[in-house]
Formats: sequence, structure tokens, C-alpha cells
Amino acid sequence: MIKWVVFDLGDVLLARTKALPDLAALLGVDEHRFTDAYFTYRAHYDLHTDPVAFWTSAAAHAGAAEPDAALIAELVRIDDLGWSVVNPETGQLLDDLHSSGVALAVLSNAPSSMGRLIESQSWADKFDHLLFSGDLQLSKPDRQIYRHLLERLGAEAAEVAFLDDRADNVDAASAAGINARRFTTAAQARADLRALGLPV
Repeated sequence: MIKWVVFDLGDVLLARTKALPDLAALLGVDEHRFTDAYFTYRAHYDLHTDPVAFWTSAAAHAGAAEPDAALIAELVRIDDLGWSVVNPETGQLLDDLHSSGVALAVLSNAPSSMGRLIESQSWADKFDHLLFSGDLQLSKPDRQIYRHLLERLGAEAAEVAFLDDRADNVDAASAAGINARRFTTAAQARADLRALGLPV
């Protein structure tokens, strides 16, 4: 029996950021070149939460001048806000699960600053646990993060459903015995959860 539903954030519960053009403009570089730089270093940033290293590396990769402390702070602020917009359809799924009394958690690859922003959102109260890679110093798809998740939930793997948009994260969770499903749309996620016996 499924007792927990665990959501990824970016591209699942939260819409893909639209802040990349603004971030590129702040650095004074081409958007496409910046986007390549941004995603080149993002996984390391999500795990280690070092904004100076991330933004300095991304800026250099994109051909920008080294950002100072004030600019880095503004880049962090805009970047975090860009990833904080709830996908309306997935938000409705979240509301329906919460109204049905299903226990909910987040497992996200995100820096600690993003974690603090998410914790301040009104919808975050629907979750019993909010777990971020930057806080844990573990990131998906490392199998240790799924062990940590189960320990925090106090649950067996078979009691947990997990939604994530990345195949490698889903595969690793499945290998840990979790009922992991790859997220494509909110409608598909709803169907997947219903097939697992959840009241949505």
C-alpha cells in the first residue's frame, strides 16, 4: 500500500525557469551561450551549494567578466525565483493528494538557497518533508539519497511513490524498490498514481 507520494520540483511540480534570459542579460552575455554554461555547472551547484563557484564558473564559460558579490547575490535571487513557479496542473494534483490525506514529501536536486525559498511558499505546508540536495550533500541519482529519503519518511520502499522527470533518477529510485514513475505531464502522473491505488 502506498503511504507516501514524493515529488521532484523542477519540471515536475514547478515549471521550467524562464529566468535564463534575465540572468544572461545581467552578465552581459548571449543567452544561448549562457544557457550552455548554466547547465554545464548546475549539477555541481545543486549538490555543493557554492554560489560563488557556480556563478564565477558559469560567467567565465559564457565569456562574461567575473561577477562581484553584489551581482552574485542578485543572480542567486533571480535564479531561485525562476524555479519557484508552480505548474498549475501538477499543483492541482498536489492539492487533490493533500485533500485525500496522502502523506507528501519533496526530494529535489537544488541548492540550499532554493530550499529556503521553497520552504517560505504557502504550498510548502502541504509537505511533511522537504529534502534538498544542497542541504543533504547528496543528489539524485546517488542511491544513498534514496536510502536517506526512506529513513526520513520512516517508510518501506514499497510504501513510497516517486515522481521525477529524469530517467536516471527514476531508474535509481526503482532500483531501491521505490514505486518510481517518470513524469511527463500532470495527467500522466495522475493516471500513474491512480494505478498504484491512490485516490486521485
